[in-house]
Amino acid sequence: MKNNVYIQDVEKYEYNNEKYFNPSTIYPEGLDISVKSDPILYDNMRKIFINMNLDSKNIGTKNWNPFKDFIKKDDKIVIKPNLVKHINQSLNGDTDSLITNFALIRVVIDYCLLALKGTGNVIVGDAPVQECVFEEVIKLNGLEEAIKIYNDNGYNVQLMDFRKNNNSNLECKLVSLNLDSSFIEVDKYWKKYGITNYNLKEMHAHHREGIHEYLIPKVVFDADVIINMPKPKTHRKAGITACMKNFVGINSKKEYLPHHRNGSMNNNGDEYPEKSWVKFLKSNLKNYTYKNNFLINFFYKGSSFLVKKLNIDRFQEGSWYGNDTIWRTILDINKIILYANKNGNMTNKKQRTIFNIADMIISGEGEGPLLPSNKKVGLIVASFNQLNMDKVICQIMGFQSDKIKYIKNGYKLEKYSISKNKKFLIYDQFGEVDVKKYNKTFIPTDGWVDYLLEGEKSD
Repeated sequence: MKNNVYIQDVEKYEYNNEKYFNPSTIYPEGLDISVKSDPILYDNMRKIFINMNLDSKNIGTKNWNPFKDFIKKDDKIVIKPNLVKHINQSLNGDTDSLITNFALIRVVIDYCLLALKGTGNVIVGDAPVQECVFEEVIKLNGLEEAIKIYNDNGYNVQLMDFRKNNNSNLECKLVSLNLDSSFIEVDKYWKKYGITNYNLKEMHAHHREGIHEYLIPKVVFDADVIINMPKPKTHRKAGITACMKNFVGINSKKEYLPHHRNGSMNNNGDEYPEKSWVKFLKSNLKNYTYKNNFLINFFYKGSSFLVKKLNIDRFQEGSWYGNDTIWRTILDINKIILYANKNGNMTNKKQRTIFNIADMIISGEGEGPLLPSNKKVGLIVASFNQLNMDKVICQIMGFQSDKIKYIKNGYKLEKYSISKNKKFLIYDQFGEVDVKKYNKTFIPTDGWVDYLLEGEKSD
């Protein structure tokens, strides 16, 4: 079935992108181009495409073209890796657990170019967090060097920073979900919508009662095919991040992405469970902190010190299992990626093919997504359905998928669409995967550890 989830056990827990490797010297269908990457991982990527029966009639021959059924001549392709940040400051992790490794991206580029037959174009792009230095992250694992080699050999491959603040020439489309947003049922609390480290006033200009807008690069809507390449890891706000959360990185300004509702659950917020005047002060100062406001910064640092001194620093900024906001943002973005046409208008029909390939050679556990510890997993996971795939990845991590809100609510998405009777379904039926032999038992983030590992009931 097209929506099945496929797992390739690589039995390898490292990347080796140091030697130039030309797949045409091994594989009859390969491109004649030498790029630094890992031949063992290349071989395992091929194996998963074979197991998926992609171009099954030509497997093993020089005519094998695994992407030809969904990539045609002149198509525009967007490859969306996870390039979240150029550095991992975790004591037990490095960028291997933070970003999608080029060893896997390279295989996808090769087979895209093979299917395009010298036409169309390929864009590798992401909108990482604002503190990410894009010029540094694209140097990791040889990504920038390889793209230059492709272009020097006459192929049209681009690297693109999807952040509008960093790329002023980037053309974007404003997408209005409004009453089709998953936020509708909590819209009466719109003044509480919050996000850390970004302009709250700008967010409320785009997320308020009955209004829900996102800013997406035009190149994403122009794409005929999007190949989504997440780096699965634990996540402070969402529980896990994999295929669906990776698509949040197509939004060009983080100010358009609600992450939590300010305040405690007692006051219709979801930043933390119970009332706390210190957390309330810290949160509100953070929401209105700007670089040039010395006085607000001074009080913010003081409140942060108090939080730590009083030992009440758990469950802040929505970084816990009670977060009732981020899953709505994730589902909204996935509706857009599937159903918005080239003009950014929502339709009733899926507009483009999504192919998901997850890099779980080394994943991240602990305080992801920005401070993960390295987790050696040795798996590649692939599917044409991002929700089904995230369910399987969640199980590989050792968690119950119905405890991850965006997965649980993704399977009943039609509930959150009231304006024109639209049903933006993300899921499709698929054959369940027996993941017991792949179970890797991840350590959750601190805000999720009790909930995911100690059997607390799901909401």
